[in-house]
This record gives sequence, structure tokens and C-alpha cells, in this order.
Amino acid sequence: MYNLRILRPFRYSWFAQTLATGLTNAPPHRLLASQHKRRPQLGAAPSEQLDQLKTDYFERNGELSNEDWQRVRHTLTDTYKYINGHNVDAVILGMCNTGEQLPVAKSYLRYLQTQGLEPNAATLGRLLRVYNAAYHIRALSDEEQSEIVHICDMLQGNHEILDASSCEHLIHGLVATNHHWQRAVRFLEMMKVTTAPSISAYSALASKAFKSDQPELAWRLLEEMLETRKLPKCEVYLAHLDSSARDVKTFGSQVERLLLFLERHDIQLSDNVAQQLVALAQRLPNQLQVTSTHLEHMGKCAACQQHLQHVAISDTQFAELRGSFLDKVLIRKDVFQKSTPEEVARFKQFVEQTAPYDCVIDGLNVAYSTGTKKPPQQLAKLLATVVRYFRDRRKRVLVLGRQHMRSWSKPAMQYIQSNASVFLTNDLSHDDPFLLYATLRSGQETDFFSRDLMRSHAFLLGTELKSTFRRWQQEHQYSLVTQTQTGQIIVKEPIRYLLSAHKVNNVWHIPCTETYTPNPTDRFEVPEKWLCLKTA
Repeated sequence: MYNLRILRPFRYSWFAQTLATGLTNAPPHRLLASQHKRRPQLGAAPSEQLDQLKTDYFERNGELSNEDWQRVRHTLTDTYKYINGHNVDAVILGMCNTGEQLPVAKSYLRYLQTQGLEPNAATLGRLLRVYNAAYHIRALSDEEQSEIVHICDMLQGNHEILDASSCEHLIHGLVATNHHWQRAVRFLEMMKVTTAPSISAYSALASKAFKSDQPELAWRLLEEMLETRKLPKCEVYLAHLDSSARDVKTFGSQVERLLLFLERHDIQLSDNVAQQLVALAQRLPNQLQVTSTHLEHMGKCAACQQHLQHVAISDTQFAELRGSFLDKVLIRKDVFQKSTPEEVARFKQFVEQTAPYDCVIDGLNVAYSTGTKKPPQQLAKLLATVVRYFRDRRKRVLVLGRQHMRSWSKPAMQYIQSNASVFLTNDLSHDDPFLLYATLRSGQETDFFSRDLMRSHAFLLGTELKSTFRRWQQEHQYSLVTQTQTGQIIVKEPIRYLLSAHKVNNVWHIPCTETYTPNPTDRFEVPEKWLCLKTA
């Protein structure tokens, strides 16, 4: 056991004095510990020596002698030019990156005490992270939790506002406690003063809220995350499932709530969470049935043999999407910086006169899709080939392009103008808003051809309309895969069934991904793994 006396000498008064060397003449509420925002650059020296250092000292998972710690310190400061006496302590504790190494980290704090050295905010923040790592593999003792609270009190000190990095350390420390974790909510709010809270901070606090039977707080945090386009970590869903399984009577409804959340935000589950659902189904077969499955031809579930829901949006949803697009995307200051109100008006009039279309093609996007440095003759031929693809299918086509395309190969451009309506914008204009406006204005059956994922336009529409836009986009977007050596094109056609979690005849189908990623692709690809799930 480790005595709290280790930490008591580290009072806030000299703690602030340590920082004062780097923050002279700072105002009274200067953000704390801002000088450690830049991570130490460890890659500038031989990595073999660093690996050897970790093997010799840090993998012991026990206490080191003062001589050992002095050797570690000198090795780091002498070998790595970015490590000095001011940041070496934080670097050392940063190397204690597993829960088993908590004794090592506390051993280093004792060494600092014997040397009369005072750990700064960055060092204590890293120590809180080691406590958090230990919390994830075992229950922390009351004494260890008291140590965490004491460190948090010191870090907070007399400052009304802490910097984002310090707040995040505090959050990860406090969630490892049983009775003080709700203090972390304040630090999450404090982070918002200077930056958007990180995925890690949100996920740690939401997980703790679920574990502590505070589900409404957890759901509020999750909705906040998605509003800022941050995807929750797997630990949040696992905590929700574990806490839900405590009450068999409400278990089914709590799983339904999770699945509705996944559906609303178009989230795929990681294999880790999927396996937990399968395990819970085996444990509670009367409340939950889960089968791992895949999709057969035309979106048919291999397990229940039902076809997934068609991705099409309703006429009402389409009308709302079309009505909102002009105000929220086309008529915006940044569009007019690249275009003019006169050009927008001219384009709208052109569409009114020539619509409806079966497909609207982004001419430059198509031409450049196999390379931007090809001669104009090849670019024009590729675009003409795509126009021919739709004309052979008796489709009415609009091609959007730029004025400089007039100088492209005349035979190819003549073919395009003879077989499609053509509108050329100024060379500085953005094509995407024009493309989407023409497609939406033309009607529910119109498709468009572009490799652009349209992320920014979807975001501008807001949370609710973004989901509608994504479904409409999935149903209507064609794109070029490649062009063969013989000049033939391979076209990716739209996927007509839902790729997100949804229910068909009281059976849920949930797409899965192998691992969690904070930035999932916006491409419309059919996941290989699915869950076929039914709640009681």
C-alpha cells in the first residue's frame, strides 16, 4: 500500500511557482499548465535505446531504486534533445502507460520527493492517467481513490479556469473514483471554454455515468458528442450493456434505446461490442436473440432471409430537403465568394428551362477522376464516355462544368453538347452546390454522378436533415471506379438498401466493423459483417 503522504508535500503554492518560470507576468487566471500542450518529441533519437530503457526499467511493474531513476532521467535528457529538466518527469510518467505500472509511477514520485524535486502539472496529469489505466483492469482501493482526489484538488488549486489538457487529465482521474466522479462534469464544461472536449474525455465520463446508474447524463453526453461529429468509443456501449443487464425486466428496452441511437446517427458497431451482444444473448435468451450474419444478393439477410429496408426517403422528407438546401447550402457567403448572385440566378433560370433530368454529371470531377495531369483531349473523351453511358440507357443528362472546358477537344465537347444539357460556371465557382441543387430541383427520381462525398454540404444541413441527405445521396449517387485500357468505364451504381442499423418486421439488422475508428468513412460500402437481432 502507498501512503498519501507521498503527495501531501506537493502543495499548490510551489506547484504554481514551478509554472511561474514559464509564465512570468501572467494574469491571475492564466490557463494552468499550458506549456505542456506540446508533446515531447521522442522520435528524434535512436528508438532502440528508448525500447531498451522501457525493457530494463518500466516493464518490471515494481519500485525502482533512486539510482535507477537517476540513470533513467540522465539517459533521457542526455539522449533526446527535446527532453530537458522541465519536461522529463512528464515524459517518464508518460512511459508508464499500463495499469500494472502504477507502482512504477508512484515509485518515481517518491524519488522526486527524496531529491527535493517538485512535479509540475503535466507530471501529475500523467500520473492521473496511470491511475485511470489501473482502474480499467482492477478496482482501485479507497486509499488510491483518495490520492486521485488529492491530486485533483491540487491541480485545480485557486484557478477558476484550467486549460483543456489539465481538464482532460482531471476527468480521467475522477472517473476512476466511486464517489467523486461527478466532479468531472464541471471540468468537461470548463474544457468548452477553450476547445471542444475530446472523444476520450466524453467517452470516459459517459461510460462512468452508465456504470453509476446515471443513464440520462450518459445519453446527454453522447448526443453532445455526435453534434460535434465525435464518435463514442466502444467502452461507452459496453458500459451501457453491462449496466442494462443488471435489470432483466428493462434490459430489452435499454438495448432498443441503444439501437435507435445507432440508427439515428448511422453508427456501426465494432466487433468488440457485437461479441458482447452475442454473449448477452446466450446469457439472457428470453430477452435477446442475436445472430452474426452477412448480406446476400440485393440486401437479403442470410440469417432471417428478410430483405433490408429500401434506402429511399419519403416525398415529405424529399420536399423538406429540397426546400432547405437553397438557404443552407447554395445561398451562403462562401458560395458567393466563389460565385455571384447573378450566376446563381442565371443557373436557377437555366434549370427551370431545361429540367427535369435523369442524371446530373459533375463534368470536372468525372474528367479528373483518373488523373488531373492528363491532356484536355483525354479529359474530354472520358467525360464524353460517361455521357454516352447514360445516353445509351436513354437518360436525359445535365453536365456541369467550368468555362475553361470550352477549349477542350472539339469533337468530344460537341458530342457532349449534342447529347446533354451543358451549363458552364465561372472558373472559380464551386461545382457541388450547383450539382446538388439541379439534382434536387429536378425531382425525386434524378441521380447525380460524382466521386465527391459531399461531407461539408451534409454537415451544413444540420443533424436531422443530414441523415435524410445521406440516405438520398446513397440512393442517387453514381461514381466512376476506373477506365480500362480499351476505353470502357466501370461505374459504381447506387446501393438501394439501408446500410445503417434499422428494423425490418421487428428484427434489427446492425452493420459491424472490425475495429473502432474515430473517423469512419463516408463512402457507401456494404459491411461484410452484420448482426441479426431481436429483443423480447
